[in-house]
Amino acid sequence: MAEQGQPHAWGTGGRASHTPGADERALVETYMTRPALTVSADTSVGAALGTMHEFRTHHLLLEDRGRIVAIVSDRDLYRTASPRAGTPSSSRADDATLRRPVHLVATYGLITVPASATIEEAAALMLERSVSALPVTDGADSILGMLTSRDLLRGLLTCALPGHAAA
Repeated sequence: MAEQGQPHAWGTGGRASHTPGADERALVETYMTRPALTVSADTSVGAALGTMHEFRTHHLLLEDRGRIVAIVSDRDLYRTASPRAGTPSSSRADDATLRRPVHLVATYGLITVPASATIEEAAALMLERSVSALPVTDGADSILGMLTSRDLLRGLLTCALPGHAAA
C-alpha cells in the first residue's frame, strides 16, 4: 500500500519496445507506460504535484486500503492549488491549498482499458469519455500500466508511418 506522499508502482518498469508489423494489430500493451504510479488518497496536493514532477508524469492513481480508487491529473491539482502557494507573496490560505488531501479533487469511477484492446479502441474510449489517460488492466482488474494521450499518439504515428521510430 502506498504510504502518504510515497508513490507506489503498479506493473513492471519501462515501455514495451515491440513495434507491430503490418499484419499485427497495435495493442494497448505495446504502447502503455509502465509502471502506473499511485499515491495514498490522503496524500497532499503539494506532495502529489512533487511526485508528478519527480517522475515526469501527468497522472497518478489513488490508493486506499490497498485498492485503486481514483485518478488525478496535474490539471486537477493545478485547478485546486493557489497560483501563489509556496511563493513569497502567498498567504496562509494560499499555502493551505497545497495541504488539501488529493482525494478531494480526484476523479472516481475509473475508466479502464484492457491491455489486449487495440489502440484504436482505446482512442475511441478516450474521446468518448473525454479523458487523457486510461489505467490499463489485465482483464481481471489488476493494473498493468497507464495509457496516456502521448502514448496513444506514439502508437498511432508508428502504425501510420511504419518504420518511424516515435519517441
